Amino acid sequence: MTINILSGNQIALIKKITNGRNLDLIGLLIVISGSIFLDYHKTRYYFSMDNISYYFPLGFFSIINVGFSMIATRLVTKKNNLGNLIHTFNTTLSGTIDYLLGNIGAILTYPISIVANYLSYNHWKKDNRLNDIDFAFYRNLVVGMVTSLTLNFIAFYYLSPKKIDWLLFMSIAFPAGLTFGGTFNNIKRYPDNWFLWQVYNLSKIIQSIFILNIANTIKYSFYMINAILGYITWNDDKIKQL
Repeated sequence: MTINILSGNQIALIKKITNGRNLDLIGLLIVISGSIFLDYHKTRYYFSMDNISYYFPLGFFSIINVGFSMIATRLVTKKNNLGNLIHTFNTTLSGTIDYLLGNIGAILTYPISIVANYLSYNHWKKDNRLNDIDFAFYRNLVVGMVTSLTLNFIAFYYLSPKKIDWLLFMSIAFPAGLTFGGTFNNIKRYPDNWFLWQVYNLSKIIQSIFILNIANTIKYSFYMINAILGYITWNDDKIKQL
C-alpha cells in the first residue's frame, strides 16, 4: 500500500538512503551514545577464583555487541548476507551477556535465535529471491510465539527459585515471540516481515516510554524508521524481480 502512493523518484530516493552508509553511522551513534548515557559501560560481572575476587568489564563488551547488532541489522536491511552471519555470532554474545546479568531463560531462548540466524545466512547464499506472504509466514509467527511462551515458562517455573511474576513473564515472552517469528521469516526474505518488526519496535518504544528510558526510545524509533525504509526497498525490489 505504501508503494502505491509514492512516485518512482521518491522510491528511488528512499532506496538510495536505505542502501547508503549515512544511516549506518547514525544508527551506530545512537546505540553507542545511548548505551554510554545509560552507564552500560560501568556494568561489571564479579566472580571469584581461589578466594580472590575478580571482575569482568561486561558493560564494554555489551556496548560493542550492541554496535555489531546495529551493523548487522543495517546489512540485512541492505540485503547483505554478511548481516545474518554477524547476527549469528552477535546473538551468541547477547545471550551470554543476558545470562550473566540474571536472565536465566537466556540459556533456553537464545539458541533458537542463533540457529534461525544461521539458517537465514545459509538460505540466502542459495536463494536471493524476495517472497510473497504464504502459509509458512503465518506458521512461523505461531511457532515463534508458542516457542517463546513455552521456553520462558520453563525458565520462570523450573529454573528460577522465585515465584512467577506474570507481568514480567509476558514482558519478556511476548517480545521474544515476535523476535522468533521475525527471525524465522527472515530466512525466506519476506518484505512484509518488516511489519512484524514494526510491532516489535512499537512495543519496545511504549515500554521505554513507560520507564522513562529516553535512550532506548530513540534507539527503537530509529529501528522503526529503518523498518519502514526496509519494507519500501524490499517491496520495490520484489516487484522488479518479476
